[in-house]
Amino acid sequence: MPRNSPVYRIGSSTFSVSYGLLEDSNAEVLVSSDDNYLTMGGGVSRSLLRSGGSDVLKHSRKMIPLSIGDVAVTTAGKLPAKYIFHAVTIDLDRRVYPDHRCIRALVNRALDLAEFLRVRTISFPALGTGVAGFPFYDAAAALVPTVCDRLAQNMSLQEVNLLLTAREGVRENDLTVFYERAASLASVAAQGQRLAASMGRLQDIVGDTTPSDLKSNLSDLLSEIRDELATIARSPRSVEEIDRQQESRVASTGRHVVELIDGADGLGKWKDLNVERKALQTRLEGLSTLLNVHYGSLNKLEIEKARYAGVGIPVILENQIEEVNAEIRRVEELTRETRRKVESLPEG
Repeated sequence: MPRNSPVYRIGSSTFSVSYGLLEDSNAEVLVSSDDNYLTMGGGVSRSLLRSGGSDVLKHSRKMIPLSIGDVAVTTAGKLPAKYIFHAVTIDLDRRVYPDHRCIRALVNRALDLAEFLRVRTISFPALGTGVAGFPFYDAAAALVPTVCDRLAQNMSLQEVNLLLTAREGVRENDLTVFYERAASLASVAAQGQRLAASMGRLQDIVGDTTPSDLKSNLSDLLSEIRDELATIARSPRSVEEIDRQQESRVASTGRHVVELIDGADGLGKWKDLNVERKALQTRLEGLSTLLNVHYGSLNKLEIEKARYAGVGIPVILENQIEEVNAEIRRVEELTRETRRKVESLPEG
């Protein structure tokens, strides 16, 4: 049975992982993986050429030759997208193939171009894992954290999608599950970094006009979340390693931050508008961190449910899924409520 693809929130953007064809994406930018002559002879690039038509090939001839690590921008032809970004993962002249550094550089260049062109949505393949032969575990370790870290920097991009396709010798389920779980871990780490930064800014400005224990409690929680983030591996090699990392205390710290600010807010003790705004923004970062943790938990449960193929699903598993969904709905409502509070504050 098909599962809903997890969608993670990082800053003001979303990041999703799913199994599907890049040419079917409705994103404004489609990222292709190709050689330095943009031959579009196989894999993702060939599929995009077939769907985009001859205009894609004609435009690409003006770009060559390129070098590994370059990203060329062409029309998307007949495709509904605005652009195709051709990421060079193979240098035919020098017989050079991608490594971690190359994949990270390509992702960053593609995201830089997306920002420059002011597009809102972009879809990536698992760069380098087709004809270029880069192992999909290694590609995930390079691509996923890079996307999440960039989104944590307040990009104007609204949506980043990672679309996976079949790989010889790799089962579809293994590929999808690994990338989904890697995205879950990376999104928690990236959003956790945003939470820590917001907590630090709030700690810097709180003073005598705020509840007396707020600053000391913030300091304790900030130390805790920094310690936890330092233990999260950014290059996991297995689903088991990812799941162990997911058991960190980032979620509980995020929850405690929200409760701490709620306590001060409930007492009506905000006397400084700037402190109140920073506190509410920190609450938003804490809620977003909680959402990503819950999305990751839901994804793990949905993976377990899919193994039953709709037959004999344990009641306890169904109940766990409903409980997580209910918690997601609760946190989403708190997020909307907090945004309304921030927007209602007078300027100043």
